[in-house]
Amino acid sequence: MRGISLALAAFAVSIATGVTANAAPIVFFIDPIYGSAENTGVTAQVTLSFFEVGVDDWMNVQIANTTSPSIGGRMTAVGFEVPSLVSLPITFAPGGIGTYFDELDFHFNVVPAQLNAPGGYDVMITSDNNFEGGSAMGGPGPGQTQTVVLNLGNTGMTAAQLEAAFLGFYVSRPDPYVIARFQAVGPGGELSDKVVGHIPEPTTLALLVMGLATLRRRRRM
Repeated sequence: MRGISLALAAFAVSIATGVTANAAPIVFFIDPIYGSAENTGVTAQVTLSFFEVGVDDWMNVQIANTTSPSIGGRMTAVGFEVPSLVSLPITFAPGGIGTYFDELDFHFNVVPAQLNAPGGYDVMITSDNNFEGGSAMGGPGPGQTQTVVLNLGNTGMTAAQLEAAFLGFYVSRPDPYVIARFQAVGPGGELSDKVVGHIPEPTTLALLVMGLATLRRRRRM
């Protein structure tokens, strides 16, 4: 929780001040309020951060299942759009394959149509190339996080410039542009869901940061 809240705080400050130095992470909030196939209540956060390795630009994708344990469910896929500066297909960086997420698909269409990105999601991260089905065993459950690292190639940009370009792309783009797939949802694990996400407006994001801080204070009391 501390790492997530610090990332949110840095992101909120970067938007409010217009400063993008140090490549503050981009945080997607996956929540039924933005769109859900089954409205089971599952939620997640997907965080993108950028860094340079030699001539290549790498993107860290942190996938956190923030669903309440009372709801349950495991994340089994994450898809998102990318700006045109990224030449597809991209690959996992060396050592960047996740413990569960080990396959990449491109221009992947999902149903129902209202949850699909135009032309399909540019990048889809799955296990066994299976968005709809497959085994949920090993996917991050409530409170768990997994990370993959993608190699974007040589974009000619610094990490801070990439963050600014990606952020500008998302805030100017109509929804949806990010989606997560959940399986083994519910007390008996018999449900599943597809939920889209959003980058909150600065005011909303600041309120979320304040809420996390309040929650931490209450836990310490």
